[in-house]
Amino acid sequence: MILLNLDRTNKVPLFHQVFAQLKLLIEANTLKPGFRMPPTRELAKNHGVNRSTVYKAYEELTALGYLESRPGSYSTVRKRHKIATEDQRAKKGLIPWAKNSSEEGRTLHNAFERFKSRLPENINPSNLVNLASLELDTRNFPVEAFRRCINTVMVEKGGQLLTYGDCAGYKPLREYIAQRLRFHGISVNYDEILITNGSQNAIELVLKLLTVPNKNIAVEMPTYSNVIPLLNYFKANIVGIPMNETGMDLDHLEKVLQNQDVSFIYTMPNFHNPTGITTDQTHREKLLGLCETYRVPLVEDAFEEEMKYFGKVPLPIKSMDRLHMVIYLGTFSKVLFPGIRIGWVAAEKEFIERVTAIKKFSDLSTNSLIQAALHEFCEQGYYTLHIKRMHREYRKRMNTVIGMLREKLSRFQHVSWTEPAGGYLLWLQLRNTGKNEKQLTDLFYHYGLILIPGSHFFPPRPEQAQTHQFRLSISTCSEPEIREGITRLANALSDIYCEKGENHAA
Repeated sequence: MILLNLDRTNKVPLFHQVFAQLKLLIEANTLKPGFRMPPTRELAKNHGVNRSTVYKAYEELTALGYLESRPGSYSTVRKRHKIATEDQRAKKGLIPWAKNSSEEGRTLHNAFERFKSRLPENINPSNLVNLASLELDTRNFPVEAFRRCINTVMVEKGGQLLTYGDCAGYKPLREYIAQRLRFHGISVNYDEILITNGSQNAIELVLKLLTVPNKNIAVEMPTYSNVIPLLNYFKANIVGIPMNETGMDLDHLEKVLQNQDVSFIYTMPNFHNPTGITTDQTHREKLLGLCETYRVPLVEDAFEEEMKYFGKVPLPIKSMDRLHMVIYLGTFSKVLFPGIRIGWVAAEKEFIERVTAIKKFSDLSTNSLIQAALHEFCEQGYYTLHIKRMHREYRKRMNTVIGMLREKLSRFQHVSWTEPAGGYLLWLQLRNTGKNEKQLTDLFYHYGLILIPGSHFFPPRPEQAQTHQFRLSISTCSEPEIREGITRLANALSDIYCEKGENHAA
């Protein structure tokens, strides 16, 4: 006879007490495989409970594989695989994932491993100044205003926002983006805009639509580090176009277009990542002219379009786009909150329809609740106010980093850097160091400094012995942190060039 200890004063329902105690008896092998369970009526009578209580417990045990039964027969205990607890799980599974992964999947994994930041074991992360990260400074986030906007749209629209949304994006937000783009000289309608899960998702969708294996895609070199693995994933042939102080070398590009079939050109004309360079009006006109002449689409990545705070920055290339050559990518991630993952593509209506079809079968749609809250945030004027605050703050930070570089690094004749008109990034070039990139990176760690090595922004290539580049970012650092970081950088460079016995004077 099975004896159970049922407590009617316990808040745990009786059926669950029956279930839990029978389960424990089976797992302890007290009730062995093949044991015939008493009929539900009998067990219920023996314990003074309703038959349905026992029946419900048996159903749960059967569903979880502890019991088995056939119509018209007794329930019996079955041999069941045990639950895999944390300490029982093998450190290595049976599936060789590297072997079973697609070639493209291995390509992305290799890039992921390559870009991982691995600090030496003797380095304390809390003592480092991080001039590597392109995340935003959370101290500047308008969290309370955004919280109020989420509450507002939940109260007003509730369930409408918690179902599947329009795969092209929340229409009011698309209308707002179209209106705001007009401030940048871009004339588009809401149906020429697709909302994406950040600009990274926008790039991926464009690649899915336009990339043909082994066909050429022209990109600036150096370029955005995360676009290179994606191009490799889609088996595109990357044609690197060198950059000079004015941007992409258009003479070189024209020779490529004359001699090669190119699917599209990828460019960042404003505050280029990683160099910080902004191209001028003449450069933009010539680039668009080349695209029109050779009928090659231009993907204009405007990830920092809003961050113009020095002088006059030219309008986007898209603003001159009469013939629908330009696919314009934008995002809220590099101005507002990276975590909301809201970006967009603006292009000719047919292109938007085709790329929306791809999004439909990739991720269905972008989070409607966040889109609605963001629209409310923008409509209430919070976004405009936030941009003004960001301009004030980062104008000071950029002035600080440029001033410190001039003060601390001008004495090194083999060191140069860019001085951007906006954004967050600068490009540091070190010549004649006598060290390789890893040695330089480790030395910076030793001086309490994190920088992104330049190799991240090129396809894998033989290391250049004479010149090394590093990207500096001020996006997460306050002015005191910037001053400390550049001071540490100067000390590290003194170590490098004094060791070589060189004269620092320019």
